[in-house]
Amino acid sequence: MYVNDLPLRNEPAESQSSCAARSRPQPRCYFTDSRTLWFSRVCRNIAFLLAVQVASSVQAGSDAAAVSDAGANVSFVNDVVPVLTKAGCNMGVCHAKAGGGQNGFQLSLLGFEPGEDYESIVLEGRGRRLFLPVPDQSLILRKACGETPHRGGARLPKDSAGYQTLLTWIQQGAESSPPETPQLVSVQVRPERGTISPGGTQQLAATAVYSDGSSRDVTSLALFETNAEAMASVSETGLVTVSDIPGKAAVMVRYQDKAAVFTAAVPLGAATESFPAAANFIDELVFANLKELGIPSSEVCDDSVFLRRVTLDITGRLPTLSETQAFLQNTADDKRPQVVERLLRSPGYADFFANKWTALLKNRRDDASDIASNFAFHAWIRDSLLANVPYDQLVRQLLAATGTVISNPPVAWYKRVKDPKDQLEDVAQLFLGVRLQCAQCHHHPFERWSQDDYYSLAAFFSRIGRKPTDTAGEDLIFHDRGVAQSVNVKTGQPVTPAALGDSVGKIPADEDPRLRLADWMAGQSNPFFAKSLVNRYWKHFFRRGLIEPEDDIRDTNPPTNP
Repeated sequence: MYVNDLPLRNEPAESQSSCAARSRPQPRCYFTDSRTLWFSRVCRNIAFLLAVQVASSVQAGSDAAAVSDAGANVSFVNDVVPVLTKAGCNMGVCHAKAGGGQNGFQLSLLGFEPGEDYESIVLEGRGRRLFLPVPDQSLILRKACGETPHRGGARLPKDSAGYQTLLTWIQQGAESSPPETPQLVSVQVRPERGTISPGGTQQLAATAVYSDGSSRDVTSLALFETNAEAMASVSETGLVTVSDIPGKAAVMVRYQDKAAVFTAAVPLGAATESFPAAANFIDELVFANLKELGIPSSEVCDDSVFLRRVTLDITGRLPTLSETQAFLQNTADDKRPQVVERLLRSPGYADFFANKWTALLKNRRDDASDIASNFAFHAWIRDSLLANVPYDQLVRQLLAATGTVISNPPVAWYKRVKDPKDQLEDVAQLFLGVRLQCAQCHHHPFERWSQDDYYSLAAFFSRIGRKPTDTAGEDLIFHDRGVAQSVNVKTGQPVTPAALGDSVGKIPADEDPRLRLADWMAGQSNPFFAKSLVNRYWKHFFRRGLIEPEDDIRDTNPPTNP
């Protein structure tokens, strides 16, 4: 029989991690006769009454101190969750669900789902992580400060502000945040940019802005991360220290689900008085960036070097002898733009870039049945490039392709990429420069994309039908009429098509939703489509994108030259 069905305090260890273990009282000791059983019950009840009496006095004193010290309630969403995030409790290797959650205690990754976190802390495990009668004996606090063994070590010393925040929240009843709680709108970092001498430092300050117009300093709760450790390091308190390597480094400042970026310029310090004449606005931006960094520009190359470079970059081959002689003998002022135009109109450009695009679009061969579709798809891309088909039209033809490979070659992409999840991930990464893979299971850790964003984009591909044809290995791709929707696997709720937060309107059942996606992608207000293409081509010609990697465009991965 169990005698400890009403424990005086929480168990000190998280060993009861399995559902089976937590579904029943855990035995402390066993009794075999009525006298010892009666005695144990009396002792237990006396001890419990004493604990309640002590807790009442402690609670009264603590509440008075909390009120006099803070004067306001602690918000679970805006105060408690940031403390857990700063302490690393909801990281992947600790208690984040994405990493399995150590010892059965699971929190949402980086606190992106505070409602779930509240349930995990307050309700799960029979409420064993909190002890309201004596708040400082709550298991979550004892483990955080190291009083109870914790594999993660002491994360919140008792004298830390984070510990006091959690303690006050428990003293106030461990309530969830009411609906009227101000929502976080943005986080701002000051300064946003700075030129720092080699070996110098810069202290950053983070400010949270809320929906009610209020703001507060959250530097002590924000997370700081640099994208170039060799150039710049950042402390937990936001102190940036740069090395003697010249260039630009970005520091991501994250608070809850919002982020801002500080850009540090570390100048080389060389003379930058002499620059070539700018040929266009791109040169102007590049030269301004070089001057800020104190980096002199390279000399303008001679004609023979220019011709070799441009021919290799555009056609993938060296210039012929006759091309070289003709170019060197040409005395026209605009002969360089002329040769670029000539090469872009040549079959060599179409051949070279068709190979690149077919590789990106997974035009590979698994067996002999793929040969015909491989050649047809490659020929379609090559002919489109040679005919100078606008990029948005080419993408539209690919996304909305129907029929068979023989009648409509871009259908070959749907032959290769069959799963709607793979389709949305490939389209987002290839044509928008957005990586959504993380958002399939949880909120994207470095971006604003949620699972709803992921599955609403998948809904555009939910009405693709397939029928076998008389040709072996070939399917007929068609629009299967019906309501376009996808199911969020986490909530089990259906979601309708939406383009990364942008509404595309209600789509009739007889309309192919992929056309709406193509319209949105090619729209003038789309913040990703043109930027992604330019960055991809910039990397081809200069070996490094303005944003690197070239298909990872996000606020927390800023360009080298904005």
